[in-house]
Amino acid sequence: MSNEVPFFLMQNEGFAKARPEDDLLHPERNKLVQSHSATETQYFGFNIPAAGINALGYMWHHTKLHTITGGLLAWKGIKPSTNAAELCDMHDFMTDDAIRNDLHEYRLDNGYGVKIIEPLQRHHVTYADSARGNEVDLHYEAVCPPVMFGDGNHFEQPMRVRGTVVLRGEKHKVDGYHVRDRSWGKARPENNVPMPPSTWVTGVFNDEFAFNCASFDAPPDHPELRGTRFELPADKTVTSGWIYRGGRLRRVVSTKKRVERDLSRLLTHRVEFEITDDLGEVMRVTGTLVASLPWAYWPTMHDTMSLMRWECDGLTGYGDCQDVFWNDYLVDFLK
Repeated sequence: MSNEVPFFLMQNEGFAKARPEDDLLHPERNKLVQSHSATETQYFGFNIPAAGINALGYMWHHTKLHTITGGLLAWKGIKPSTNAAELCDMHDFMTDDAIRNDLHEYRLDNGYGVKIIEPLQRHHVTYADSARGNEVDLHYEAVCPPVMFGDGNHFEQPMRVRGTVVLRGEKHKVDGYHVRDRSWGKARPENNVPMPPSTWVTGVFNDEFAFNCASFDAPPDHPELRGTRFELPADKTVTSGWIYRGGRLRRVVSTKKRVERDLSRLLTHRVEFEITDDLGEVMRVTGTLVASLPWAYWPTMHDTMSLMRWECDGLTGYGDCQDVFWNDYLVDFLK
């Protein structure tokens, strides 16, 4: 069992500056992680709200094991199973031969490919499966600089996404936003942990307004946790978050979060956030469900991946909501 702190418990306490080389692999940083669960990731997604479509493109390098988990999941509406996605081509075990020459341009064994056109600015994602009538051809362009976390091992970046997607023979135009991210130098142990649900959300409203927040359920909005082993100290419920608005970047320091779920289906219907930044300003945002797909990154946890419609200050935006549940919590509360 690893003694290293899992990435989902690390709290971001500031920002650093991303460099163009941060779009490439970080072998020296990864060597500093003692755990065999050392990880480097690259995440690109897309959504088509009018069609109820959401998607996840992933490259998860297990640096010490020399394997890759990766590929694409794209789905329409609310699915009961990962395997119900119209595009379901996420492999758990591939060699890392595809990235032997770094991340400049690679294609995984299942056909998922990413090319860096200009580091931190422009990327091209492609995929094709003619047997199932699936195809992806998307261009990503940054709308603001990357938000690099203070540890220098993770960044997130709002992107404009344009191109075409074909799902089971049905062609769709993509012209919207998404928040991509990169991580490296982090341990991702699969140990059971007695943690409450964690909600990781992103949203983009326009070129000048985007946000991210990751926080655990906590009283008083989730009173069922009070007095249990799943109640965290008030200063430990928010692990990361930022608000980019009008060219200004602010760090999230606290939240009040209420999540409406159908726990029997592990389905997230609605999320209400009251987010306080490091200047003491408060942003209120409400998300309602558009599309959802379950995926277990590893057997001791479950992630409900959803596309949410966000409302804030009269504006409408869209983005991810990943609601994560661990084994101990579900044993105690899923009665």
